[in-house]
Amino acid sequence: MIGQKSIIMLNSIDTLLNQDAKKELSLQIAEKDMIFMGESEHHIGSDFLAKTEFVKFLVLEHGYKNIAFEGDFFALYNTNDKNFLFPFWSKSKQCKALFNFLEDQKVTIWGFDNQFSMGYSFLNFSPQLFSFMNENNITYEKQFKDFVDIVCKRGPEFEKELSKNDIKYLVEKINIILQADSVQENKQWFQFLQSFQSIILQNTTSKLKAYEIRDNQMASNLQFVAEKLEKQKIIVWAANAHISKMKEEFMDGKIMGAKFLEQTNRKTFHIGFAPIKMSYRKTSFIETQVKQKNNLLNLLPNITGNSIIFSSLISKEYPELKDTKFVGMFGMGNTAFNYFKHFDALVFIGNGEKVSY
Repeated sequence: MIGQKSIIMLNSIDTLLNQDAKKELSLQIAEKDMIFMGESEHHIGSDFLAKTEFVKFLVLEHGYKNIAFEGDFFALYNTNDKNFLFPFWSKSKQCKALFNFLEDQKVTIWGFDNQFSMGYSFLNFSPQLFSFMNENNITYEKQFKDFVDIVCKRGPEFEKELSKNDIKYLVEKINIILQADSVQENKQWFQFLQSFQSIILQNTTSKLKAYEIRDNQMASNLQFVAEKLEKQKIIVWAANAHISKMKEEFMDGKIMGAKFLEQTNRKTFHIGFAPIKMSYRKTSFIETQVKQKNNLLNLLPNITGNSIIFSSLISKEYPELKDTKFVGMFGMGNTAFNYFKHFDALVFIGNGEKVSY
């Protein structure tokens, strides 16, 4: 175990951030205006609990009033309603305190995922689109409207009703509509249409290519939200893989974080979260991982408590770690890579738990 000066042990999960952690975090994010917070998997409730404590800190002590989730862009842009987030957040026990807090503090909820995840978008995208087109005298064929309705009705299963030629027609027609002056002038509908088109492309290509299409669009959608909220601070809530600052081949197209950084002037800070002990991990497995020098757990003072590693501190204290590749439990596969280049901080939760409802 090394890097002890660079690692801060944290409190129990319900009061996670002690004064030492808050002091260092405040120094690290002083010039930042977007804080990205990941999670190892969307079914890890302890990651949600830990992130909630960070949200409270950012809102109460640093004035953050907006939070953008890896959730339905169209629905959340129109409603800012947590009920249109995925249920593992909106309905879970581990996020109940989070959403009560956000409501009490009047924090606005946004989304940036291209995917339609809840009923609002499935029911409202098509009516709102054609209302906009009619108001702006944008002509369209009945076939086009029928195909849009099918995508909204069937979701990812739209290929059961649409042929390859139908899909090609739909994508090409959207390209034409995107060139219309009234669409070009309406940034909101231009973004909505681009995002909708990406859903079609994502679901009609290989899995690897689909990840890249989705993450590129999520980055674009997030940048759109960031531009709307100019000069306002934003918390970003997503999976670890999507918030990484780097773009590498092993990531299989999950490159939203890197793509976002390419197109923004925002100053960002990226925090990965992961549990150590889980019901599906044998103690013997964890003990084996701790002994491996290329495993992040080997850096920790102990694996039973909660802790945070700051990348800049550990890289300064141990310069050789700047280029050291580690394996970890952060939901980014078994490939060894340089975590301290991908993330600005790493949070370890000693006793993890799965999401519950």
